[in-house]
Amino acid sequence: MAAKWPIAADVLGKAIGLSDEQIAAEQEELAFFAATVCSLIDRDTGRKVEPHRHEIPGAGLPPEFEMSAREWGKLMWNQTKGGTNARGQSAEPTAPAGVGMPAKVAVWLAPFPPRIFYGSGT
Repeated sequence: MAAKWPIAADVLGKAIGLSDEQIAAEQEELAFFAATVCSLIDRDTGRKVEPHRHEIPGAGLPPEFEMSAREWGKLMWNQTKGGTNARGQSAEPTAPAGVGMPAKVAVWLAPFPPRIFYGSGT
């Protein structure tokens, strides 16, 4: 697997805006969210089938992957944990969680498509 991938719990915690104490307290949950969002990105970009796809020799994955994981993970965390919305208002606990991949993440990852394999399950 590429260096810095999947992203670490502390990377996601910083993206969300949690303090070091909050990151320490939520370490296990943050790691779960980080692994989940990276797995979803790997599936969408074909890395589930080809684990080294899109890696740059000696540099790991392009920065768009980490940025995408941070943004998608932050959104997933806020929707699931009832964090604040983009305007800083508390989210409604009964509000729908929205859709899968955020549009800006889809744009960032568009240059990194999976190969089309017959029956690959990607």
